Amino acid sequence: MTNEQNHSDHKLGSRIAIILAIVSFSLYVVNMLIGKANIVYGKQMFHIGDIGEFFMMFVASIAFIVAALFQEADYKANLERNNN
Repeated sequence: MTNEQNHSDHKLGSRIAIILAIVSFSLYVVNMLIGKANIVYGKQMFHIGDIGEFFMMFVASIAFIVAALFQEADYKANLERNNN
């Protein structure tokens, strides 16, 4: 695998991980707002429970860490490429 392919793989992996983290966190925030609306207005809208919220935050956290690791690998590859 060439360095340019490796660089594009890191960019794609990082982008997918960031999108997954944003979507998962956004779903968590929307779910919290729905839960708050259920309490304040006495509505009975669909609300994911505690376990669902835990999994959404877990996925968001893991995806964010994976994106950070991809960015670090890309940074190190660029640093080595510029030094040689």
